[in-house]
Amino acid sequence: MPIDLKRKGDDSSGEENQHLRKKKQKKNTTDEDNPSYPPEADEKVSKLVSNILVSIYFDVNYVSIIHNVIKWSPMPSTLTYYRLQYREGTTLLDKAVAKILHLVGDQYAEPREPTRLLSRLERFVNELGWKIFAICLLSEGFRRACRETVYGTIWSALIAKVKENSWSLEVYARSRNLDWRGLLLKFAHIGVPGLSNDLKPARKMWDKHPHHTVQDFGNKVKRARYEEKAQVHIDQSTFDPHKWDEMKEDPTLRKAQDGQCSLCFSKKNCRCTLDPWAGSLVELVQRPITGVGVRALTNFKKGDILGQFAGEICPPDYAEDKVYSLAQTAKGNPTIIATISPRQFGNWTRYIAHSCKASTWFFSRTVGDRTMVTVEAIRDIAAFEDITVDYGEGYWIGRECMCGEACCVSKDKTEGGSSTD
Repeated sequence: MPIDLKRKGDDSSGEENQHLRKKKQKKNTTDEDNPSYPPEADEKVSKLVSNILVSIYFDVNYVSIIHNVIKWSPMPSTLTYYRLQYREGTTLLDKAVAKILHLVGDQYAEPREPTRLLSRLERFVNELGWKIFAICLLSEGFRRACRETVYGTIWSALIAKVKENSWSLEVYARSRNLDWRGLLLKFAHIGVPGLSNDLKPARKMWDKHPHHTVQDFGNKVKRARYEEKAQVHIDQSTFDPHKWDEMKEDPTLRKAQDGQCSLCFSKKNCRCTLDPWAGSLVELVQRPITGVGVRALTNFKKGDILGQFAGEICPPDYAEDKVYSLAQTAKGNPTIIATISPRQFGNWTRYIAHSCKASTWFFSRTVGDRTMVTVEAIRDIAAFEDITVDYGEGYWIGRECMCGEACCVSKDKTEGGSSTD
């Protein structure tokens, strides 16, 4: 991560970065005193701003997990961590309210608070509102950006990036039950401009799995459906023997010929499972041409295993799912042992859109006590890029691919069957 998320202690210690400490004896300046960065740094600034937003999504997800964990198992370490995030977020919120209500020097702010920090907090709230501000305040990465960003133009770029992704960020936080409202409630009755509107009741998103929520056009959300039935998230593939005429044993259970575990390399059954972290850092979005797709919210590296292609384990000749199904072959053998059908029960991988120049591929692996099809990155995938996979030429028989790549499987058809070399 671009910002050290494991740094111990509170993040107020990072209020002055190394650049500012060298000028500690000078008067605090506003953003306007450092209006811009060198022109040749544009690409670096864009990457920095993108990485700050990546850290916000990461932190929001992690803080939400901790919040849900302490409800059932309030361990001292998790309580301490959560209270620290809440306290540090509250500190900056107090300062923002003080600035907007012109209470600087009163109970909500210190008289000697750097004007740069107060000005940028005020600007962020004015442009993005209290809701997005509160969501971001529970991210250590965002709080450090507030305190440590030197150039005002970088702060402007960050505001623009967050604004571009504000609906995504709101849906992400609400679908994970982030307690952003708790930060704001103490100011609900003192006339803070715009606060009452952001605290209005909204549709509950957190009672279902986050991947039941699809971001639709016009800042709306919907439930993904297939043939008028709501699609349901499952963590791993399921086997129903009633769908198999004679076979009563799951064909994906690990056998000697399936070789060693891909994770620990054990030649015997082990307890290995795929880490589900990648699935928590993607979102489902509606696209105008390709339908529901998957957008990365972090940077993935070539070779990363993003997840299992999960669904119902059906017989090899299963033909009722012509949209989502995928044949699972034996490891190192072209023999089809099952058809994985996620048309109703599956995980986020079923929504990965096709591209003839894909960023992932399907791979047969042995993990723990079973075999499975995994989705793996075949190149680096940048944050906020749609994840794609090649469905294979057979899928496009009788269909037209709309990926638009120069190597598109349907290009000859759309060009009247002309040959391209």
